[in-house]
Amino acid sequence: MSGKSILVAESVRKVYRTGGDEVVALHDLDLTVAEGEFLAVMGPSGSGKTTLLNCVSGLDEIDGGRVLVDGLSIHELSDKDRTKHRAKEMGFIFQAFNLIPVFTVTENVELPLLLAGTKEHDARERARATLERMGLGHRLDRRPPELSGGEQQRVAIARALAGRPRIVWADEPTGNLDSEMAAKVIELLGELHDEGLSLILITHDPTVAAHADRLITVRDGRVVADERLGTTPLPATVH
Repeated sequence: MSGKSILVAESVRKVYRTGGDEVVALHDLDLTVAEGEFLAVMGPSGSGKTTLLNCVSGLDEIDGGRVLVDGLSIHELSDKDRTKHRAKEMGFIFQAFNLIPVFTVTENVELPLLLAGTKEHDARERARATLERMGLGHRLDRRPPELSGGEQQRVAIARALAGRPRIVWADEPTGNLDSEMAAKVIELLGELHDEGLSLILITHDPTVAAHADRLITVRDGRVVADERLGTTPLPATVH
């Protein structure tokens, strides 16, 4: 982990409006993430964890403050430029996998590359190479419904990584997996972090969060705790 900050959120505010009511989801939130850091975000349901991810990554608009990624204020970009920046610099992994069931595994991984302008041949080669890295070389032409939950999540990780992002956001990536598959996914994310990937992981599971370098706790849209963690050995069942 370098001393350079890859992400800086300053006084980020998010307000949801329904009719005449306003709910403040993020209260002037400040957050700095170092390049190569593995940050876990925890908090009770409704605390603002996913809102934090959506706003700080640029998926959602914000109502105040600013977010800098490598010094670039992403919310000052146009929607088109912010989308291009996300596609180039960020990867996303979600609990629900969000795979297209009628596409093959390879097609699911190469689609974001094609949308980002990668040439078809290069996108196919990069998708296949990333899937091989995920241990899915024997599943390249299968479709998501033919795979186990753990395999589907590895496809989702491959899709997030194929664009060679600087930051990967993971929102409850083990939430739909049994404990053995969850441990394997966390092992894989840990290996990627060891190679220098900046990783921000939202989780409700303290055993998952324990593998991070750092843990912040969010409650009522505020960061209420920020602590540096020691290295936690992975479970002996992980191979």
